[in-house]
This record gives sequence, C-alpha cells and structure tokens, in this order.
Amino acid sequence: MWWLTGGSGRRASLALAQAGGEKDTAPQYDASGALIRPQHFETWVFVGSSTGLTYEAGIRSQGAGEFHDVYLRPESYREYARTGKFPEKTVLVLALYPPDEKVAPAKAGYFEGDLEAMAAAVKDHERFPEGWAYFNFGKGSHLKEKATANPKEMCFSCHQQHAADDNVFVQFYPILRPIMKAHQSGSPMRH
Repeated sequence: MWWLTGGSGRRASLALAQAGGEKDTAPQYDASGALIRPQHFETWVFVGSSTGLTYEAGIRSQGAGEFHDVYLRPESYREYARTGKFPEKTVLVLALYPPDEKVAPAKAGYFEGDLEAMAAAVKDHERFPEGWAYFNFGKGSHLKEKATANPKEMCFSCHQQHAADDNVFVQFYPILRPIMKAHQSGSPMRH
C-alpha cells in the first residue's frame, strides 16, 4: 500500500488515527528499561517535516539537507486534539531520510531517500522523573532494535527550554500548531 508511507501517508495515517482502528502503540521496554524501537510508525499521524533543520548555531546545510519526518502515536494525537495536552505514553518518532534526486522521471528537485536514522521521544512519568526521555536508534541500514534514554543534557534540556508545548516542538508541526492555538484560545478544534 504505497499511500501509507512517506509524504503521501499523511492522509492515510490521519484517517487511521481518527478511526481508532490501530493496534496499541504504547511504548514497549525490555527488562533493562531500554525502549524497543517502535514498529510501523509510518502508519501513525504524520505531524510535520523539515529539511536541513539543525539546532546547532553556525551550521548551514548544503543543498536540500536531510528530511526530518515526525510521526505521533495515534492515541496521543486524539487526546492532544481533544484536550490540548500530551497524555502519558505519548511517543513521537523522528525518521531521517537523506535527500535524493535525478531518478527517472524526475528532472529536478529532491525527494526522500531510504530511512537513514531514527529517534523517539517518550512521555512516561512512571519511568522518567522529568516526564520525557529521548532515544536514538542509530544511523544506517542497521538501526538498533532498542535504545536507552539519552543523557538529560543531550536533548531534554533543549526541549524543556525551547518547545512550544510540553517538551514538544509543536512550532515545527503544522498538524499540531492549530490544535495548540485553538486550546490556548479556549476554542478547541472539532475532529
């Protein structure tokens, strides 16, 4: 089903999330507490994409830059839309794709190459005192099956300081921005 992946998966994943027919996508951990890499995230709610986005000062991307696609656990999307709050067990997946070009029949422009790296953010106060933890599943064709939380100073501090809403960079996600604004104004969106 080609329409369930990549950029075209936006409508399909939103429809799945709204229908409520997906399997439970709660974060899964192994016995040591490592997060097991989320599977089938491309069927989750696609909340936004960027190219060449970096959080380091003085770095400029050359060319198109990497595509950063972000997917939100469907149950979390529904709750955020309803209440304006990210619930416990929220999971966001960041999937990174290198830019590719000049593949027939395209004559110009860039598209997403093959999955290059993956990371996740998880809200789980039962496991993490600060509430949120960030995980890196590595790069290349051999992504790790599980990952331990990054040190707090690596991601958490930046998210806590700069995120538009509850440690989530909602400011970069066009699917979540209007929901946040509607709840802040006191007139939640209807879905």
